[in-house]
Amino acid sequence: MTLVKLGFSRWFQEQADTFFSKGWKPYRITAVHKGWCDISDGDETRPAKTTGKLRRTARTTNAYLTVGDWVLATNFSEGDFAMIHVVLERQNTLKRKSAGKEVSHQLIAANIDTAFVVHTLDKGFNLPKLERYLSIVNESGIEPVVLLTKKDLLSARELKERLAEVAARLPNVSVHAFSNLTGSGLKTVQKLFKKEKTYCLLGPSGVGKTSLINSLFGEEDLYFTLPVRESDGKGIHTTTWRELIVLDNGALVIDTPGMRELGHLDTSTGINDTFEDLIALEGGCRFRDCAHTKTKGCAIEAAVEAGTIDKARYENFIRMRQETAANERSAREKSWKNK
Repeated sequence: MTLVKLGFSRWFQEQADTFFSKGWKPYRITAVHKGWCDISDGDETRPAKTTGKLRRTARTTNAYLTVGDWVLATNFSEGDFAMIHVVLERQNTLKRKSAGKEVSHQLIAANIDTAFVVHTLDKGFNLPKLERYLSIVNESGIEPVVLLTKKDLLSARELKERLAEVAARLPNVSVHAFSNLTGSGLKTVQKLFKKEKTYCLLGPSGVGKTSLINSLFGEEDLYFTLPVRESDGKGIHTTTWRELIVLDNGALVIDTPGMRELGHLDTSTGINDTFEDLIALEGGCRFRDCAHTKTKGCAIEAAVEAGTIDKARYENFIRMRQETAANERSAREKSWKNK
């Protein structure tokens, strides 16, 4: 396998060329472990560590390595750890707020072409949570595609109604429903995975991310699955770390663990892109700094009252904006204290 088949583009080649005289070679991070990571040159995968300088820089900038990164490394000899000297500039990164009250972020993956947001159509169906995932993807400037699993658990009428509900809440987003059990819709989903492109699977535990890979590309040797709890439809974590794998058709996929907590940092751009139908109405508000909550002359509130904007979608929009604003204030306060 060549570097190009691992997703190495001209963008990264031009960066790597500036270090040509040092003899460092490009590799892609396929997995990150505590204190070290796996890197691949397309032919073999080996363990690697960063230089002390790179580790110190990461601690001060919170720019830690993540799956999908391209790095320059040396000492790739048998039996030794490779030494990572440089992390090439990323085209994009997926990140979320770390679990807990502290305002910091956790990198999910880097250099993604398309993010598949996987969600279930059965008991765990939750549109507000789906919108949260979309806001994170949109904030990163990555194309989102929604994949809805377990369509076999709904009747034809229920499926039609649920898909209509999703379409109303997520305008301008590509949505595909399928079943890992019956295979319905899988061929359409399979065509979305293109060779030499990098994809990330996001979604709560138990929605069928790993089962999708198993169903589409026969990767049973890499993954195993566990059933969801019947009581609440919540899943059991089967993927416990992020790892980049190459599928039989040449597509590159990063499967991520189900996220127990999905918070936000400054995702104002992502929120605006996710709720672009609401943002489009802001120009009609009486006041330029309209908060869209109990404000006289608010065009968005008027649309909700008229029934042209779904009330639940509006409420989630306000909740996410308020949460982002609160995180921004906490981040500023933390910065002031550090100074």
